[in-house]
Amino acid sequence: MRRTFPAVPVYYFTLHDDIVFTDDEGRELPDAAAALAEAIKAVRELICEQVTEGRINLSYRIEVEDEEQRPVLTLPFRSVVTIKG
Repeated sequence: MRRTFPAVPVYYFTLHDDIVFTDDEGRELPDAAAALAEAIKAVRELICEQVTEGRINLSYRIEVEDEEQRPVLTLPFRSVVTIKG
């Protein structure tokens, strides 16, 4: 008897900053919640890079689409950090 496993969804992450970086490979993730967690992690890493360059631009965003090119979420940089002071 051959076992079949459900297909793992693929999500594509497009970065919108000074230019648009399109994800042509995508990532296999179990669901949209996992895609959101990946996007949050990526945005925070990108903000850290910006800090080392002495700037932060919170108007940037990452858009996530599924394998059918349907929008799953839009994550503005400003939504993943809290700035105090």
